[in-house]
Amino acid sequence: MLNKISNLLPILCFFGVGLTSIPAYSQQLRVSPLVIERQAESGQARGVIDVANNSDQPFRARVSLQPFTYTREGLKILESSPNDLTPYLTFSPRELVIAPGQTRSIRFNARLLPSLSQQEYRAMFSIEPLKEKNDSTATNEVSIDVSIGTTIFVRNGDLTPNLKIETASYDGKSKEIRLLVNNTGKATTRARTEWNLTQNGQLVNSGKLEETTIIAEGDRYVRIAYPPQGQTLTPGNYNFSGKLTWDFPNKGGTLPFNVNFTVSPEDIKKETKPALPIKK
Repeated sequence: MLNKISNLLPILCFFGVGLTSIPAYSQQLRVSPLVIERQAESGQARGVIDVANNSDQPFRARVSLQPFTYTREGLKILESSPNDLTPYLTFSPRELVIAPGQTRSIRFNARLLPSLSQQEYRAMFSIEPLKEKNDSTATNEVSIDVSIGTTIFVRNGDLTPNLKIETASYDGKSKEIRLLVNNTGKATTRARTEWNLTQNGQLVNSGKLEETTIIAEGDRYVRIAYPPQGQTLTPGNYNFSGKLTWDFPNKGGTLPFNVNFTVSPEDIKKETKPALPIKK
């Protein structure tokens, strides 16, 4: 999943991709790289984002940008933000046609003004369908309302994350163990979770969760679907322990945790639809 760009890139960026409400054939569109990490130098970054069309139809697209953040529940698109990167990003081309089976490259340039404060700047990069009225060639092209998004984090200055465990709880409606993690640092990071669930000193279950994005100067639930299919959860007091680990340029991090939570009989009785995949 990780795809590195040349070490000459002078800004620290993160990219993460997600697809929503997309017809089956449009899921053949792919964006890379998903993650780029570089430290800022001279206030700018240049690189290339590749968009591959593995479908059997042409795809006409254009680039769009929006500010965003992560709440406790997940990704949230914003109208405006003090961390907005969009005024400082340019792309070439902004519009393109991707033939079936082909890959097109989009060059980006992030240029931060010298007057900007040392902080993290963010933008959602999207590839959206471009449809023109009365276009006689459009009949053979993909006509769908879909966007493929990539999150971009640019850090201006020597910034680091600082994670702290707040609480653990069980959500009976969504059937999830929720570990609340606070990031008081100036940099966003993506943390992996290794966990153990015990009751009365006996191991009940254990597992691993892939990366969860924890936004700079914010908090986020690390959400673990529980119980697994075919297993049950009984009311009572539980201990939830393990560790968070994350990578960061020149220095990674590890944060052990050991917290307790209670599962009530009402939590067990709550009925819900099958759990949906949790967005990172």
